[in-house]
Amino acid sequence: MASILFSAWALLLLLCHVIPTASKSRSDAYDMLAASIRRNELSDYDIKTISSALKGLSTTQAALKRIDGTAHEMYQRTHKSSTTLEGDDDDDEDSSGKIGGLKVKGRMSRNAARVGCVADALFAAELCELSASNHDETEDGTLADWTEREIVFNATIHPDESTNNKQSNVALSVLVIYEPKYNGGAGVRHGGIEDLLSFAQEEADDDSDSAESNSSTQSTSSQRGRFIIILSDHDASSSKNDLPYIISTLDVPPIRVKLNSQSNEMASVSEPLYRLAGTLIRSVGQVIDLNDKNEEVSDNESDSEATNDTQKQPSDRPAIHIVGHSLSGAVGALAANILDGRLPMPSSEETSATRWSGFARDRVSALCLGCPPCISGIEVDFVTSVINGDDIVPRSSYSTLQRLYGRTERSIKGGILGKGVGWMSDAARLTVTGLTSRSSKKQDAHLAVPGRVYLIRPRRIGGGSSSIHEVGGSIGGRENFRAAVLWQLNDVLLSKSLWKHHSQSSYIRSLDRVQLKGFSDDTD
Repeated sequence: MASILFSAWALLLLLCHVIPTASKSRSDAYDMLAASIRRNELSDYDIKTISSALKGLSTTQAALKRIDGTAHEMYQRTHKSSTTLEGDDDDDEDSSGKIGGLKVKGRMSRNAARVGCVADALFAAELCELSASNHDETEDGTLADWTEREIVFNATIHPDESTNNKQSNVALSVLVIYEPKYNGGAGVRHGGIEDLLSFAQEEADDDSDSAESNSSTQSTSSQRGRFIIILSDHDASSSKNDLPYIISTLDVPPIRVKLNSQSNEMASVSEPLYRLAGTLIRSVGQVIDLNDKNEEVSDNESDSEATNDTQKQPSDRPAIHIVGHSLSGAVGALAANILDGRLPMPSSEETSATRWSGFARDRVSALCLGCPPCISGIEVDFVTSVINGDDIVPRSSYSTLQRLYGRTERSIKGGILGKGVGWMSDAARLTVTGLTSRSSKKQDAHLAVPGRVYLIRPRRIGGGSSSIHEVGGSIGGRENFRAAVLWQLNDVLLSKSLWKHHSQSSYIRSLDRVQLKGFSDDTD
C-alpha cells in the first residue's frame, strides 16, 4: 500500500509540470453531459456554466491520459513476450500452462486470453448489428442457410407495471437465435481462445478422410446446440438511445439483495436493470425451456426414455449465450447471474419465478459491450465486459455520478481563481478516490462492471492501433493502479470522446485495431 501511495504522490508531482490547456475541440460531448446532469443535482445552473466547469475539470484527466500514453509506448518498446512449444525443457516458475498444445508464459499467456476476448467481442458486435438491421442477412451472414440458425423469439419487453417512473423508460428489444449445430463450450468455457482452436481443429478434421468416416456416428450425438440472446436498448418514450436517458437510469441508489435464504450473504444491484433482467428471463425462458423439452423428447417415443432424457447433464444441454451493448449489456449480465444461480429472481407474484434461478447453471454466459456498473459482491468468470477508451457509461453509477456532481459544483463555486489552481486539488482527490474505492469496506455498496473486464485503449502510436488490458477483479499491482488513476475507471472520465467511444461502431473500430505482441495478421 505504501508503494502505491508513493506512486500516487510521484504522479501528482509529475502533474505539477503538465500545463493544463483548454480544449479547442467542439464542446458537443460536454454540452450533452451538462444537459444530462443538470436534471439532477445541478438544476440551479445553466447548461453553459456546467459545460464550462466540465471542460475545466477535464484538464486533470487529460494530463493523466498523456502520462498513460507515454508509459504505454515505453513499455511496448522495452518488454518482449516469449513462448515455448510443448515438450521443450522450460520449467520456469512463471509458466502459466498450455493453450491448444502451446506452453505459454508471461505476456503470451495474457495475450492468449485477450485474443479470445477480442474474437468474442467482435462476434457480439456482429450480433448486435444484426438486431439493429431488421435481420437482413447475406448468404455469408449470421443467419445464412448453411448455419441452420433460426430466430425463435423476437419482441420488445417492458418493465413490470409495478416499477416506478425512473424505470418506466427502460425497455429491451430481444432477439433469440437457436443454433443446433453448435458444439463448443458453455458457461465459463464458452468462447475464448480454446473455442477458437477447437473450431479450427474441427475444420481440419472435416477436410480429412478419416474424419469423414466418423462424422456420421459422432456428429448427431455430440452437438449440444446453443441459444443466443441478443439484447438492444429500446427507449419506450423515443427510439433514440441518448445520454440523458442512460444517466437518469443509472443515477439510482443500488438495492441490496439477499443471495439465498440459508445465509446472510448480500449483493448490490442496479434496481431498474435487475428487475428488467427478471422480466427478460420470464419472457425468453419459456421459449428456451420449451425448445429444451422438445429437443429432449424428439427422438424418444416411450415415457421411460423421455424421463431419462430430462435428467441430462449441463454438458449435454444447449448453451445459452447473452450479448448486449450499453444498458442491455447490464441486463444480460444480471440475467446470466440469475440463470446460473448466483442471484435470485426479482420478487414477483408468479409462484414459478423462483425456478429460473439456477435454471442454466454452468451453461450460461454473457458478453457485454459498454456495460454500466450494475452489480457488486459477486465475481464470476462466465460474464465478460469490454470497455472502449473513454466510454462514459461503464464509469457511470450512482456513486460516481454523485462525485461528479460534487466536483462540478466545487469548480463552479471556485470562480476564476479556483479554476486556475483547482485542477491540482482535483487530481489529488481523484487519485485518492481511485485508489481507495476498491479497498473500501463499503465496496459492496458501490456497483462495478460485471465479470471479467477488459479495457481497450485507442492509441496514437502504431498507426492508430489499440491496446487491451484486463482490469478489475483479482487483477492487482500495476494494472490496478493504472485502472484507478490513469484510466479513471472508478470515476466519470471527462473527455471529448466520452460519448463517441460508447457507440457500437467505435467499439468495432477499436476491437479491429487491437495489436498484441507475439500475434500477427498474415492475411495482408
